[in-house]
Amino acid sequence: MHEDQTEQAASRQEEAFTQYSVPRVLAKFILPAALSQLTILILNLADAFFVGRTGDTYQISAMTITFPILMVVSCVANVFGVGANAKIATELGRGDRERAKTFSVFAIYTAAAVVVILSLLLLAVKNPLLYSIGADENSVGFCRDYVLWTFHAGCVPLVLTQVISQLFLAEGESRISAIGVACAGLLNVVLDPLFIFVFGMGIGGAGLATCISNYVSFAYYLVMFIRRRRTTVVCFHPRYYQARDRICSGVLSVGIPAGLVLMCMNICDFARNFFFNLLGGQVELAAWGVVQKIGNSFMQICVGIAQGVRPVIAYNFSVGLLRRVKSIIAGAIVVMAVWVAACLVLVGSVPTLLVNLFIPGGDSVPVAVSYLRVWIFCLIGIGFVELFNAVFQALGKWQISMANTIINKGLLLTPVMILLANLRGISGIVISQPITEDATALVLLFIYLYVMRRETAAREKPGMPRRG
Repeated sequence: MHEDQTEQAASRQEEAFTQYSVPRVLAKFILPAALSQLTILILNLADAFFVGRTGDTYQISAMTITFPILMVVSCVANVFGVGANAKIATELGRGDRERAKTFSVFAIYTAAAVVVILSLLLLAVKNPLLYSIGADENSVGFCRDYVLWTFHAGCVPLVLTQVISQLFLAEGESRISAIGVACAGLLNVVLDPLFIFVFGMGIGGAGLATCISNYVSFAYYLVMFIRRRRTTVVCFHPRYYQARDRICSGVLSVGIPAGLVLMCMNICDFARNFFFNLLGGQVELAAWGVVQKIGNSFMQICVGIAQGVRPVIAYNFSVGLLRRVKSIIAGAIVVMAVWVAACLVLVGSVPTLLVNLFIPGGDSVPVAVSYLRVWIFCLIGIGFVELFNAVFQALGKWQISMANTIINKGLLLTPVMILLANLRGISGIVISQPITEDATALVLLFIYLYVMRRETAAREKPGMPRRG
């Protein structure tokens, strides 16, 4: 009975990955992945929205200041979740479900251990760190309250919900992946006003609501695992845990480039907050925080599109269906272009309305609008950089993804931002990312075309075996 269930599950996965039409397979994987990212965003935006209703500039700026710290957890989740996602899809394409379980267990336990260690380290350096990235005597207490619940108390469920979501997505269970993340986002919307206003906890209440929401989401994934434990490759059994035999290196080779994107963005956020505080003040920090929230709402859908196609590309590439891989990538490029264009039109039409969703009024509104009108042009680059990185990871070309991340986010963005900040002040900070992201996307397009030409030529050689 157990073997029959496993074979049926494998057959359904193969049909979805390799036999669905391109529009259908894109819809099946991109829509739930985008929904998952959107609900992650709702979870974050709910905090910003309801904290913004307090009208307290110091609480709003505290959201901006703590954002890079909280993104560390998402960085860890990307390393192990995205890494395991691509490797599991590849192993399923090869028919090795036992090895796929090993990747799953490694990702779950290692990600949890890493964030616990980071939480303990933060306890030792929290106050000096907060002051160094923009906090002052008026906002540091709010920063501590928010980090207590979202990082110290909630880091494990937060990282595991994101990792397990990627694991279910890797085996084609896109609906489970989306619902689990949606639980957290929707519950957070309900709990935020209760804790912030009814209980009078302010930003600390927003953090508590986020913490509870992540625990509920994690509980949902546990229930889904128990119900599907005979057929799923998502696994918690410690006997499958190992780092040798290319398990650790396999996950990290794909996951580190994905995690490095967020890590380098965190470094940029730290530097950006420092310069905003140095050249401006709490008003500028609050304004930039709103732009971050609006920008992230657009970026998360870009991430969802990239995450949705990654396992599909990896699976089809592992069984040698290169023509189908090209068609799926072409379809994803169209989807990404349509989304980016829609965002550009929206910001160009109603920027003040978008800002007013987070700041009803005050000195920060016109400042945020001016920042948003400039920042939005970097979404072109961000969307296609995310997509091409996912493509290279799925094709096993992790070196390209890694090099791009290091050069773009590590060696290019921060130095350009510092240079322009010194030359043009705050306007230089805002314009730095559109310049670097759009240039990087153009370079990656040419690299992608070169890689696909080489893959096509290699497969057309006489006697060339199908790549597994």
